[in-house]
Amino acid sequence: MPVYIEPITHSGERITAAVAIVTGTESPRVVNTLNAESLKGVFGRYGDHLINLADTITSDLQAWLITNGPLDTWKPDLSGVYPGRITDTRNISIDAIIRSAKMNTSLFSAKGNERIQDEPNSVHLNNFQAEIKRIVLASRKNISDRFNRPFSLYGKQSKATISYVGTNLAINFSALDATSNATYQCATAQRKIVQLLRLREVEIGHRHDELLLGVFVPTRSLTATQEDHLDAYTTELEFAAKSAHVGFEVVYGSEGLNESAMPFARRILADA
Repeated sequence: MPVYIEPITHSGERITAAVAIVTGTESPRVVNTLNAESLKGVFGRYGDHLINLADTITSDLQAWLITNGPLDTWKPDLSGVYPGRITDTRNISIDAIIRSAKMNTSLFSAKGNERIQDEPNSVHLNNFQAEIKRIVLASRKNISDRFNRPFSLYGKQSKATISYVGTNLAINFSALDATSNATYQCATAQRKIVQLLRLREVEIGHRHDELLLGVFVPTRSLTATQEDHLDAYTTELEFAAKSAHVGFEVVYGSEGLNESAMPFARRILADA
């Protein structure tokens, strides 16, 4: 379902600010579809206001869906915001649905910047996970197969990779960068909570007494607004994790990669 906003009140002109995707198997996702540079080129400084408005909309709708609110009954609290028509899709992959939605619904689509924004964040997360694995394997070389394990959590057509699956512990890692599409990253982290819950239900040959979501925050120079957003997103994720009886821990890249990785490495070594 697209969500529209009116850049100019009562003008009747609308642009797509967000897209909500609900499936029968995965956690619902709400994605900000706007491109900041495109908006600034048309609306000047007002473009920043529209981006912030879209972030507010996505957060509100994501919270509604995560708490089992029906998509078709969601009503925005802000004026000038309009839910669009709900449509079905044959796409199996939720990421494919997002790409298609961004391409087909928004003149100011964030799709063009998506690869540029996601790549640095993925690099930070990959480096963080690699450091955890390096620390662990330095003393337990025989457990390398416990990292980044693939599972068919919802049937053969829907595979997921769990960051660590051990004897009595399963961990999923996610990154949260307040300077780059943080709403999308927050939704991804919430999906990883759901993956952990599903992991507990499928037959995989391990007992999981503890499930844990680990969030890595890369080093960034943040504005006051971005710091507020980061606090809000981490609080939202902590609430979602605890509500699902999943452990939650945030570490910061400013502490140094080794220091950030150490708490999780200790947990894994204790499990091994």
